[in-house]
Amino acid sequence: MNRWILFGVIVALVTTVAAPATALGDELALDPSSAPSPVAQLWSRADGPNARSAHAGGWLWGPAMRAMTVEPYQESPDGARAVFYFDKARMEISDPNKDPQATWYVTAGLLVRDLIAGQIQVGKNAYVPSEPANVPVTGDIVNNPLSPTYASLAPLASIGSAIATNQTPDHTGQTVTSLLKADGTVVPGAVSDSTVTIGSYDTVLGHNIPTLFTDWMSKQPVSEQFLAGHPLTEPYWVDSMVGGKQKRVLMQAFERRVLTYTPSNPAAWQVESGNVGLDYRFWHGMVEPSDNSAIPVASEVPFGEIITNKAAQYGLDPYLLAAVAKVSSNDNPLFKADDGREGFFGVRAEFAADQAYPLDPEVNADIAAKKLSDLHKGSDDWRAVLAQYYTGSANPDWSSSALQDFVSGVLNTQAKLLSDLNHPPEKLASTEAASVSQPAASNLRSLGVGHAAYYSPGYSVGWWNNTLQKYAGWGQAAAGWSLDPNGYYCVKPGFIPGQRLQLSANGVTLWCTIGDTVASGDLASWKAKWVVELSWNTFQALGLPGNNTVEVRAP
Repeated sequence: MNRWILFGVIVALVTTVAAPATALGDELALDPSSAPSPVAQLWSRADGPNARSAHAGGWLWGPAMRAMTVEPYQESPDGARAVFYFDKARMEISDPNKDPQATWYVTAGLLVRDLIAGQIQVGKNAYVPSEPANVPVTGDIVNNPLSPTYASLAPLASIGSAIATNQTPDHTGQTVTSLLKADGTVVPGAVSDSTVTIGSYDTVLGHNIPTLFTDWMSKQPVSEQFLAGHPLTEPYWVDSMVGGKQKRVLMQAFERRVLTYTPSNPAAWQVESGNVGLDYRFWHGMVEPSDNSAIPVASEVPFGEIITNKAAQYGLDPYLLAAVAKVSSNDNPLFKADDGREGFFGVRAEFAADQAYPLDPEVNADIAAKKLSDLHKGSDDWRAVLAQYYTGSANPDWSSSALQDFVSGVLNTQAKLLSDLNHPPEKLASTEAASVSQPAASNLRSLGVGHAAYYSPGYSVGWWNNTLQKYAGWGQAAAGWSLDPNGYYCVKPGFIPGQRLQLSANGVTLWCTIGDTVASGDLASWKAKWVVELSWNTFQALGLPGNNTVEVRAP
């Protein structure tokens, strides 16, 4: 999915707001300003003031992006849309050919609806069936038996065929006193001390909305429909574990968000958005890979995070697994072949006989990855492994043109993905060599002396090499550009990828190559703090962890 060119803009600056730890561990904290400008602008309007005021209130999207990737969507020009996951929700760009300034160019995903219904939207009216999410709607995502789950909301929600049956009468002006238990049982009148009243009624899906939720939404920089959509359930009081402690909160599920009200919180934090984005990712096992070489697959291949996760789990090359999906179904999770193969990975029916939801991309990927891994244990010949996977036979008929096309197609696609996306790091020169063996330059001008920022150590030389090549592919690199011979990369406003700068610090002088750019929204803050930004290995080579002062010169 090179149309989106997402991988090349993933940047984790040290100035990024730190992301909170979750029960799942630390998710990636990607700077929202590194996303395409309509996404970055939307985040900045909504959460920028909060980020700049030391978290003065609840987040609308979240302090950072958790992932930028692509997912199948039938109506998108390339068959997949760009998605941007935040803690609280997901942003989507389904058609990049539309006006980027239009209100609905970026949309907020209907994640709550899909979590409750047990479905994955892959088109305007196309859904992959999945098990409803057995994930707590409120509070802690694990060790939280008190909270209802999205699955337990299903009998109460106006979704699908239940839209008419689950509607309720208009209760405007009445007090919300019903308690919802973890199993989905509603106990009317259980919260007699409630002071929350109904302020409006949604006639589309037939549910009441508390005044405090409508007041909160009216203060946000986007419309209620864009932000939350229609309410799917009534508002209910629930008991939940929050930070390991039991609390009673009011919750209501909307199409795009879950809103909560916690009376015991400080005023600015009483109404909040639930962590729907994180919940959705947890539901489908979406995690960014720890192996840097797999990040391009996670970012640029449909359902790439699922692919890289399963590849790591079963010891497979993620590029091979991505190629199997591409050749089997053309990345279509609803694929069904005449011979019974189905799903994203074209899984044979006998491989999925015990699965209730074989088309679910995570389930389909797990079946495929496990089968390929098991077959590989018996043979190092990947042609034989792929043939057995495709036919289900230990003695496949190699005269079949369909079999030949599949095997050659997978291996050729794997090679193309590796060529397009994966660029291994070059060997680094030693610090000593870097200090004496750099290109000569005359008439250097000083660009200043000051502190250097640095990219996270996780952004390897391979990442920088790949990013510079991306800029070159977009026509945004300097004439005569080349990969840095020592792997020393840097960033400075006013210079474009491929240009070179000379750096001096702590008795070391070396040359670095511009490998990325600073987002326009960060320029003022960046220039006020830094004289240059460096890859971690360059930062180390200059001895800056001990004394962070560097002089920057340019020819």
